[in-house]
Amino acid sequence: MISILKKIPWWGWVALAVAIFFLWQSLSGWAASRHLYNMALDNLRTDQSRIVRILEETVIEREKELASVYEDLERNKQEQALSRAETERLKGKIRELQARRDTIIVSDDPDRLVDELRRFGIGTAHRIKR
Repeated sequence: MISILKKIPWWGWVALAVAIFFLWQSLSGWAASRHLYNMALDNLRTDQSRIVRILEETVIEREKELASVYEDLERNKQEQALSRAETERLKGKIRELQARRDTIIVSDDPDRLVDELRRFGIGTAHRIKR
């Protein structure tokens, strides 16, 4: 076996060394590129998970804002309904007062007028003595 190795010329040994060096560089380059690829993939996954987390937080905030807007809308609808009811009640009161105003008969007699005012609770009316 040693005799076969001694028969290989010096340039064969150089070619063998270059081939081994080239193979070593190829393997280490492949390992380094694979390592860099895995690092980039990990960074991408980290960035994606961070982006997903931020988007989830944003969605939660927007859902809270939307719920708040819906609550405000419901409260405004209730206030609007209360305002309409109050408006209708006041319109009814105005109609009632207008109907009562149309049925009031004012007396020509001042004494009777003063008595009527006192009967309605107006105590500032005085009978003027002549």
